Order: sequence, then C-alpha cells, then structure tokens
Amino acid sequence: MLEGFEQYNLINGIASISISENGVGFSKACVLKMNKCRYAKLFIDKINKRIAIQAAETEDDGAIPFFNDKKSTSVRWNNKELLKTLAQLMDCDFDKKVYRIDGDYYADEQAMIFDLKKAALQPSR
Repeated sequence: MLEGFEQYNLINGIASISISENGVGFSKACVLKMNKCRYAKLFIDKINKRIAIQAAETEDDGAIPFFNDKKSTSVRWNNKELLKTLAQLMDCDFDKKVYRIDGDYYADEQAMIFDLKKAALQPSR
C-alpha cells in the first residue's frame, strides 16, 4: 500500500546557523537534519562565500566534534580563528551583532551548505 513512499520526519524550525561574537551556532533543525552526527567536517568556499558541514567519522581527516548527547540539541563552535575568517568573508564584524543564514541540506552528501551572502542581520534584543 505504501510502496513508493518514503517516511518524512517533520522538523520544527529552519536549518540555520547564527554567527555572533560568541561563535557559530547550529540550530536544532540543522542538528536534526544532520542526523545528530557526532563529528563533522567544515569546508569554506572563499570565492563564492559559502561554508558547508558534512557528517564525518571520528577517524576522518579534519573531523571536528559536532553533536554530543550530553548537551542540548543545538551546537556551538567558539573558534576565534573561524570567526575571524567568516568576518573577512562577510566583510563585517560580529561585535554585538548576530547574523542568521539558512542552510540547504543535501542528503546524498550528508551535508549542509550555507551561503554567507544571504546572511540576515538579526534584530537586537
């Protein structure tokens, strides 16, 4: 009866990242789309001003800890060198500013791509 169908799991929210002086935060929806992978690889496309993360295994070259069951469902990377690189690519500073970028998920590659040119400045709180 359900031949040809695939189960579709609803995820609340949009898979996105937020970038601020406190780091790069990955939304709950992003973590869930990435299947709560424990490790990820980070890629930067400087020419097109994009970043990508891809699910990885512990032993993969360049694997970075991503999701940890002991934490909340969100993930934050607080790497200052990464923030400096992103600020240069986006031609901005993150001092008291938060930018949000929605991502596109590619299941075949187990990857999310974020176009930094589409960053939206979030209202101050």
